[in-house]
Amino acid sequence: MNERGGTLIALGEGVYTVPEIVRILQPNMTEYKVRRWLHKDLLGEPIRWGSTGRPHLLSFQQLLKVRTIQELRERGIPLQRITPAVRSLSSYLFDRLFDEEWHELKFFQSEHGRLGVVDSRDMAIVVETGQRVMPETVSELTAYMWQTRKDWERGEIEIKEYPHLVSNAGIVAGSPTIRGTRVETSFIAHMVRSMGVDRVLQLYPYLDRDSLVDAARFEGVEVDPLAA
Repeated sequence: MNERGGTLIALGEGVYTVPEIVRILQPNMTEYKVRRWLHKDLLGEPIRWGSTGRPHLLSFQQLLKVRTIQELRERGIPLQRITPAVRSLSSYLFDRLFDEEWHELKFFQSEHGRLGVVDSRDMAIVVETGQRVMPETVSELTAYMWQTRKDWERGEIEIKEYPHLVSNAGIVAGSPTIRGTRVETSFIAHMVRSMGVDRVLQLYPYLDRDSLVDAARFEGVEVDPLAA
């Protein structure tokens, strides 16, 4: 068990440092962005505030919030407009208990170009973006928020550009692993660097070549996927 501002973190909840979040959300994430958003109160209270020699500790929910903010920024929404948007969407995405029914969010353009959200019960809110959102973007945001809710429910996100890798909050505290296993990418990369892909496959026959290659490359070890 770990401290969280005087309370305790349940085992399996997932604990992330800023560099770890950047690794998982590469290639467009930076430590500067995460720290800036944290100090601007876009992410909420962390598990633990850091200090010199003591890293910030963030939760799986905050990992998803970082990803959501980045997605909104890539849609062209100004940072000053994201704060109310994230707060509104967070109450829909994260606050509802898992034993309660969750109603899928759908986006639409409301008057003055603001972004509106309606759930499957026709309960609507307006997200204060302060600018127009293109119709194709509205459709993409709907799919994105649906996926984010599913990621939150299962406690796992895929790692972009590495289809065989995930971060699961319930497995080794959220460290990147090969999908469906407890095998960390850092361990596999070390093994591949030392022995090569084929030797590692002999030692761990339940893993496949593509997964090993993804893990190695994610950790900066270049390998030829077809080489012996």
